[in-house]
Amino acid sequence: MGLLEDKALVEAALFVSGRPLSVRELSKALGITSHDYIEKLIELIAAEYAERKSAVEIVKVLGDKYVMQVKQEYSQRVIHLMPRPDLRTGELKTLALIAYLQPIEQSKIIKLRGSQAYEHIKKLVEMGLVYAEPYERTKLLGTTQKFAELYGFPENNPNVIKEAFKRVVHAEYTDIISKLEGKEENEEGETEDEAPQIQERMETEPSQ
Repeated sequence: MGLLEDKALVEAALFVSGRPLSVRELSKALGITSHDYIEKLIELIAAEYAERKSAVEIVKVLGDKYVMQVKQEYSQRVIHLMPRPDLRTGELKTLALIAYLQPIEQSKIIKLRGSQAYEHIKKLVEMGLVYAEPYERTKLLGTTQKFAELYGFPENNPNVIKEAFKRVVHAEYTDIISKLEGKEENEEGETEDEAPQIQERMETEPSQ
């Protein structure tokens, strides 16, 4: 493909991913072998956005990754328009735990939450709330910029998010805390009646 097509493809990848992508990931996913070429394409896209004073920007984060996001001065004004995720209680527990422990190996989440967490993580990644990167024999999990915007954080700062969700996890998820602290306690079954209360807690707690 030519320059315009390659640039459009990189732009599309950053748009749909909902999370930071490394040049290596883009190269593998898009079939563009030159990492330097991909970085030049990203620079061109970012410059075009900046030139037309777009509300969207492309920034380098987490060392060597790039993410497409709404500028902070606009995100707080439109955040109420974003759809709230329709998550069940088990999925909310898994999301809260990832937010609290990030970056965290998927294998450790499975040990804490059980095999059902595989499906939870798959859904959270598909929704763009969590990223999953290859890491040794497992995957490394963490929250995304979309997650930060959805739950009212000014940016996807793991330290700030972890501190906020520490309160959520300790207040709501005693079964998880028991496992984290090495206590052998029987887990109580999750009920769908709990979901609205937990969702409300997760929506309000980070902003405090």
